[in-house]
Amino acid sequence: MSNQESTRQRSALTYAVAADPHWSRAGATRLAGALALPERRATRTHAGTPYNLGVYDLALDLDRALADFTRRHGGEVPAGRTAVADYAAQLAETSDEARLDYAQLRLVHDLRAALTIGDADGILGKLACPACMAWSLVGTRTSTDDWAATCRVVRCAIAPGVPRVFTLAEVVQHHITHRDVAAA
Repeated sequence: MSNQESTRQRSALTYAVAADPHWSRAGATRLAGALALPERRATRTHAGTPYNLGVYDLALDLDRALADFTRRHGGEVPAGRTAVADYAAQLAETSDEARLDYAQLRLVHDLRAALTIGDADGILGKLACPACMAWSLVGTRTSTDDWAATCRVVRCAIAPGVPRVFTLAEVVQHHITHRDVAAA
């Protein structure tokens, strides 16, 4: 096929597409026949949220947990997010019970945040399974949409095809008790 014939074919195709009402208007769809689609309109009335609300909810949960911690171990909760966090860290140094409670609180919230943003391998991969003691935990969602940890070891499974699932609090409790026993 010569160059001139090729050009004629492309021109004919261009004119055929331009004559078809489906392609001639920007954003147009077939308005007749069996494949007719309803008129499409934008459904947004305002701009999207500029930040992840799930991460914001995690920050609010941490604020509530720190306030509960200060009530349990110190009484008066100071005003302001930074003041509560500083006071909770100071209270954690007052007794062994407060130190363990604070360590568990922080690690559970760190795990939940890492799982939410998709960066849990760095933290969850360094914690041992409470049942088999292998570093085999993977973050999963429960039926109530909470985060949990599932062991990947086949021998650790409850039954064939049914892996063990632990809450983040159980994993953290196991980690902290074994860490303190190893340090003693």
